[in-house]
Amino acid sequence: MGDVGEEKESAASGDNSETKKPEIYTPPEPEPKPPDVELFVDGFGFMPKSKHKKERRRSSVFEKTKLPQQESYDDHSEQSLCASSTNIDIVRRYTWKTKNRMTVQVITYGATITSISVPDKKGVPDDVLAGFDTLEEYFQPGNPYFGATIGRYANVIRDGTFVVRPSGRMYMVSNNKGHNHYNGGYVGFDKVNWRSYVSGLKVIMSHVSERFHEGYPGTVMCQITFEVTCNNTLKIEMKCTTSEPTVINLSNAPFFNLAGHHTGAELMLDHIFTINADKFTAVDEDGLVTGERKVVGGTAYDFRVPRILRSMLPKIPMGGYDINYCITRGTEQDLAFQARVLHPLTGRVLEVYSNQPGMQFYTGNLLPDPDRIVEPVPMSEEEREEVDHSEEMSSESSSVEVEDEEGDEREGKKGYGYVPLLGKKGTMYKRHGLFCLMPQNYPDAVNYKNFPSPVLNPGEEYIHRIQYKFGILLGRYV
Repeated sequence: MGDVGEEKESAASGDNSETKKPEIYTPPEPEPKPPDVELFVDGFGFMPKSKHKKERRRSSVFEKTKLPQQESYDDHSEQSLCASSTNIDIVRRYTWKTKNRMTVQVITYGATITSISVPDKKGVPDDVLAGFDTLEEYFQPGNPYFGATIGRYANVIRDGTFVVRPSGRMYMVSNNKGHNHYNGGYVGFDKVNWRSYVSGLKVIMSHVSERFHEGYPGTVMCQITFEVTCNNTLKIEMKCTTSEPTVINLSNAPFFNLAGHHTGAELMLDHIFTINADKFTAVDEDGLVTGERKVVGGTAYDFRVPRILRSMLPKIPMGGYDINYCITRGTEQDLAFQARVLHPLTGRVLEVYSNQPGMQFYTGNLLPDPDRIVEPVPMSEEEREEVDHSEEMSSESSSVEVEDEEGDEREGKKGYGYVPLLGKKGTMYKRHGLFCLMPQNYPDAVNYKNFPSPVLNPGEEYIHRIQYKFGILLGRYV
């Protein structure tokens, strides 16, 4: 009996060595999930030496007087690594890929968005942003600012003059579009190579605009942050500080076609636009603002309800839309809804948000017209030498006239007709084949007291936020 009791006791205490322990099931480790967003970095090309000296135009008295200073500045920038971001040789390209099959590419030259590929309602991705395949093509004079960052002042400053209030000082900036200043001048922010670095999934680019560059007062330090989120949203944040009172109006100029950048005007006219604005800034015969804000009601500029572009475009006497809308926004609202674009056939949807009071709506009116494409006759070497010699010997007044003629050429008014513009994968971009939605302050706002002030003072920070949200409309749009 005693042995039996001992056996029971040992079994109860767990000391029995013959007892088998149950096997523990270990589940297999789950495969790592792909990240929502991936960021890749590679090179896009090299900046040529002394590019800015070659591109700098000498077509006004202002340019001639400022040229020696610009040359000394360029020489200094080659010596000092901290002088400016224009001395960087490598143009880097950053690529985001999301789990929702969106791909975005940005290069440091001009802080330019080169590609945005998003899927349609069938899940087939396509590039919806106009651009070029090589860096050299972005250098060409015919580049209409595709995807580039615009600064210091986006859009037009009439006669290239403005007064910075309340100091009352008048400044003259370069006249690169006839007698007016356009998109930052001859060498704006779109024509410099920005410094860049990566922080997480954000790409941060910076540039220093020196005092009196293109005639602007103050040294301006700029920083742009690009970010792509998993819900197919491209976020852009632009920040600036200045050493003295100046004017700032930064923006980005992406040219879209939600049917695909290569599809042309026929499918572009099928887009349905909605713009959150009940007023627009009136313009004169030259397309310059007059200081008046007109109500869109009862006009062809009314997109407060969705309207198809095909039915609205013939109502515009100027050959297409190129107008600034006064966005409807709350008193202290930061990001405000500006526009919504739908392409019914592909189902792609684009929404634009910004914290700026205006938005330029442009339908590619000055892109090459397929009915007027005429190749210019190539010049011989002797003719080129004669033209170069005549340009050097021309007086100040005649050089201004040459500028006007060349400005007309950029606007498509040259006698021999339009020259084809070839883009990515040999795409020929044509008139009304692309549209641009550019959040901004009002054009020439510095010269009108009733417009939002673009003046930035020392100690203040300019902040411009933009969001481009892409989506898909699965149902039939009615």
